[in-house]
Amino acid sequence: MNSRNKSYRLVVCLTIALSLVAVSLVGCGEKEPTISEVVMSMAVDDNGRPLDNTTVFTPDTGALFCSFKLSNLPVGSRLKAELIYIDGEEVEETGPNYVVWENTGTIERKGIGYSYTVFTHPPIPGYEYQWPRGDYKIVLSVDEQEKAVAYFKVE
Repeated sequence: MNSRNKSYRLVVCLTIALSLVAVSLVGCGEKEPTISEVVMSMAVDDNGRPLDNTTVFTPDTGALFCSFKLSNLPVGSRLKAELIYIDGEEVEETGPNYVVWENTGTIERKGIGYSYTVFTHPPIPGYEYQWPRGDYKIVLSVDEQEKAVAYFKVE
């Protein structure tokens, strides 16, 4: 084998090796924070997983649970859950897309696994002990970037 062929093979081998290192470094980089498996339910277990999943609640439901799975949330990330009354029997009083509740928190340990937020009766006059009928959504955000939405109804 002449020196030209040896040089060519060396360059090809180095190129392949550097490509593999670059691919492995990209694969080890920080992944995008995600929120998945968003589910509305009547309760959650000790691990934050949903129990009795539903998308329809009654006005006398005491608390609404929204369970979700966190992935790749760095320590210090700000998590926000907004409960929004989209439309329904009290929309003339509240206006459309009325933010009923906002729950916030800071990730104190690596953000991986299930979590949940719970909402009790809304602070809408006349509805301190029940939910107004209508359409709702919960918007979940990480560091002010929307990551997931769950829709449900009160009938």
